[in-house]
Amino acid sequence: MRILLILLIVLNFSFGNELSKSTSPYLLQHANNPVNWVEWSDKAFKKAKDENRLIFLSIGYSTCHWCHVMAKESFSQKDVAKILNDNFVSIKVDRERLSYIDDYYQKEYQIVNQRAGGWPLNIILLPDKKPVFFGTYMPKDELIALLKKLVSTDRNKLEEIAKDIQKVINAAKDSNKSQGKITDGLLQKALKGYEAIYDSKYKGFSKAPKFPQPNSINELLNIYLINGDKTALKMATDILDAMAKGGIYDQIDGGFFRYSVDEKWQIPHFEKMLYSNAELISVYSKAYKITKSKLYAKVVKESIREFDKRFIHNGLYFSASNADSKDKNGEEKEGYYYVFNYQEALDHLIKNGITKPQAQKALEFFGIEPMGNFDGGEYSNPHLKEYKQMFERERRLLSQLRRQREYPFIDKKINTAWNALFIKAKMDAGVVDKYFEKEAIASLCKLLAVMFKKGKLYHQTLMPNKPVQEGLLEDYAFVADALFKAYNLSLDSKYLNDFKQIVKQSVNLFYKNGKWYESADKEFKVEANLEEGSYKSALATELANLLKAALVGEEYKNVNIAVDTLDKEAAQINSFPQYYPSALNVITMKKHGIFIIKGPKLGLLREDFSDIKYPYVYKLEAAKNYQLCGLESCYSSTMSIEGAKNKLKELLGEKIKKSQLKRLNEVNFTKVKLK
Repeated sequence: MRILLILLIVLNFSFGNELSKSTSPYLLQHANNPVNWVEWSDKAFKKAKDENRLIFLSIGYSTCHWCHVMAKESFSQKDVAKILNDNFVSIKVDRERLSYIDDYYQKEYQIVNQRAGGWPLNIILLPDKKPVFFGTYMPKDELIALLKKLVSTDRNKLEEIAKDIQKVINAAKDSNKSQGKITDGLLQKALKGYEAIYDSKYKGFSKAPKFPQPNSINELLNIYLINGDKTALKMATDILDAMAKGGIYDQIDGGFFRYSVDEKWQIPHFEKMLYSNAELISVYSKAYKITKSKLYAKVVKESIREFDKRFIHNGLYFSASNADSKDKNGEEKEGYYYVFNYQEALDHLIKNGITKPQAQKALEFFGIEPMGNFDGGEYSNPHLKEYKQMFERERRLLSQLRRQREYPFIDKKINTAWNALFIKAKMDAGVVDKYFEKEAIASLCKLLAVMFKKGKLYHQTLMPNKPVQEGLLEDYAFVADALFKAYNLSLDSKYLNDFKQIVKQSVNLFYKNGKWYESADKEFKVEANLEEGSYKSALATELANLLKAALVGEEYKNVNIAVDTLDKEAAQINSFPQYYPSALNVITMKKHGIFIIKGPKLGLLREDFSDIKYPYVYKLEAAKNYQLCGLESCYSSTMSIEGAKNKLKELLGEKIKKSQLKRLNEVNFTKVKLK
């Protein structure tokens, strides 16, 4: 009997917990924890209610540094596991898989704690899902003390705590429901808002930790393209220059890290995320189109090259790489792959034919210093002190030195929304190199083949598993955006037809009774909003898609849905437009005009409209004559594309009086009469 018992214990440890059956890389990282983790499910909540247990809900993702720290310190420890297993139902959530659940609890965390949350996000719930505690990372002793306190607290007392927390949450949510109308002058107000939070010394917005905020930079570029405001352009390009020359950008191999832990853009947090690189590639491409900066072209090319090297799989892209990697002792250490030991780097350059003085200059150029600038002074990460086209051979040798180490863990799931963002970015990069467009469209076709089955879009999968999780609003919004871009590049009608279909489906799935939802989950409904998160607002992208769909003749009533949606958050947008860059982009499209040039055989003309700086001009291969049309009417019908373009330039104010331009820019931001 004793032998049998030992065997059962061994087998139980070997098989791990319920997460071993998951296809989520993050959940699999916790599959061998002694904690009896379960996935988010009705079954888990029923167990908590039937056994009258508290719920320990922990949300994270596979490349989250502090998630790994807490896993090692706490969730891998038997004493922590015993408390959780004896008293709680422990639920693990991959926030990249169930992003709407994470969004829901992150908002509640922010309301309760009056500051932004993060990961891991740990919430203690009563069996009926009412929260009694919100926290992020906490050391083992602090966690144990909290768990013991909650277990020993009278349940009636916990019920009172839950009621008080819910009152605070409900009051905050109710205060944000004020409806209004979008006001005039938001572009100038947003510019003043950006100036107020701008770091004029080190560039960017806010202090440490400092995030790139590519969508805010994109909106500054839009302000310049629409109003010609050079302040907006300088602010945008100064930020782009500072990041491109700083440690947040991988000077050796290309690509951006997720954020900088300091205000100087010098020391990064070493995750590389598909979505953040996608948005940065897009905005650097846009800035290159305006400025023709060689630095921006370099950043775009190197970033794409790095992701094509490390992250691509059969035309699709993995999600992220970890900040930590194994050192010589096999221990996970933050940034180990990326940082250099000065003497080791110097010796490597000299060994490969670089003279010592030249090698020393190169290391100084890349910011690799004898005293170090990371982790106690032993290591130093490269950052350009001054950008010049030089030391290319030395850069390649430093990359070679890096490759002798083990590359960080890569999360190999295929996320539909993030792939769509990166594919769209690669199409945007066509202004740097046309070949990127061809590669991007091939990846888009692959994405649709894998993730768009029988008219239904799916959220993510871990290859070679077939996708099973139905698509979220962000998947539909970002895929539609990429499809519309693909059509405008290729004028292949299949992309336009897929765009129309996916936009129509997204409205049917996620717009219910005047409200937008992040998922089609009928049990756990989470309203979508226009706030920016880790990447641009999916809802704002969806509203832009609605305007584009109306422009090509589909579901014109959806323009009114877009206006209604913006009005519901008008109070916040009117007050702080700089914090809603993606929504501001949609407002600008509607208010200043979104245009389409229609005509026969546009594809054969290979017309790229590069001489038109206005950001909201698209193409449609249709009609016998060339036409310029807006949302509410067509302005011209000519026998040549040049005639349509000249009419557009006239409307945009290049050949008319300022008074006429003013009237054009005062198009009412209201609902339209249905055609």
